[in-house]
Amino acid sequence: MNRKLLFCLWAIVAWIAPAAIAGALGWKGIWGSSSAFADYLVPAPVAGGAFHLPSFIAVSLILFTQPWAGRPGGVVRGILVAGALVGVATLLDLDRLQLAATTDMAGGRFWQQNPVGLFIFTDCVIAQFFVGALEGRWPESMTEWAASLVVALAVPAAYAGAALQADPRQHNPFVYGGAREGDRRGDEMVFYYSKLPLGSDAFRQAASAVLAQHDPRMNVNAEDIAIHFYDSLATAQAQDRRAAQYTVCLYQDGTATTWNAGSFDCFDMHESFSERFETAYKVQDASLPQDVRIWRAHRDACAGRKPLVAPAGMYMDNQEVRACDPERAERARTELLRRFAGEDRVIASLGS
Repeated sequence: MNRKLLFCLWAIVAWIAPAAIAGALGWKGIWGSSSAFADYLVPAPVAGGAFHLPSFIAVSLILFTQPWAGRPGGVVRGILVAGALVGVATLLDLDRLQLAATTDMAGGRFWQQNPVGLFIFTDCVIAQFFVGALEGRWPESMTEWAASLVVALAVPAAYAGAALQADPRQHNPFVYGGAREGDRRGDEMVFYYSKLPLGSDAFRQAASAVLAQHDPRMNVNAEDIAIHFYDSLATAQAQDRRAAQYTVCLYQDGTATTWNAGSFDCFDMHESFSERFETAYKVQDASLPQDVRIWRAHRDACAGRKPLVAPAGMYMDNQEVRACDPERAERARTELLRRFAGEDRVIASLGS
């Protein structure tokens, strides 16, 4: 079989194989299309196949420059094995594997839908079947076997180490364990595993980034937030607040942040704006239209509240800012006056 025919056969098999595998596994296209199969077949910049070109070209050059003369020819298969293992490492979630190896994290999926890793892996594996047909050879002497083995093991190991160090999650002293709502509206609990000693100066300093991320002043859903920290990743993922070893309480209304050892109830002794609004709504005249009762409840809940002011350079948006904005409240009142014109009792309830 001549080299041109071999290249055509190689190109067809190597190009279609990863698309078929991804399609069979149910992967989505790079840009969100329903199936990866068609997306990976197209080598255009707007399709997933464009990411296949680098590995396809590189492996084609390794393959169709065979046979390599002298000792380098003995390490070709080692290079292809190294490439296949790099592809495997790219498909693995190395950070998750590292956490599984160094913490009490439960199992789960360690594979990622990474097309680049799939392309590299399939190209290098399929190329192994063509090396012999192109007069490439296996290592012969012990020196060649040793060199091939070093390439096959050292290259993917170096890649995995570099990829792990480049992963920003490796440099984050906290691992997010999830979040869920509290028992009352506006309350939220967030769970983190800490790689630092809980309560230490280093912990408090590093935790400032977590607190900024969950700042309730920029949250339209949560007003009181309890951030629970653990030295066990499994417990953080289980979201057992009673087992928390450190708790930080954040409040939207300007109440000072508190740092508390152990599991601490951030909500019981604090009234959020939503709770204040619900209390005000319950005492409104039930015979009034609902929209009017809501407006009056917002007015009463906002009465006496110190306006929230956003820190310099920060845009603040939350339920209290929206409800207590004088301009917004006046626009809502004007609309209600127009809608209920002629209903004296409703008009009187809206004030002057």
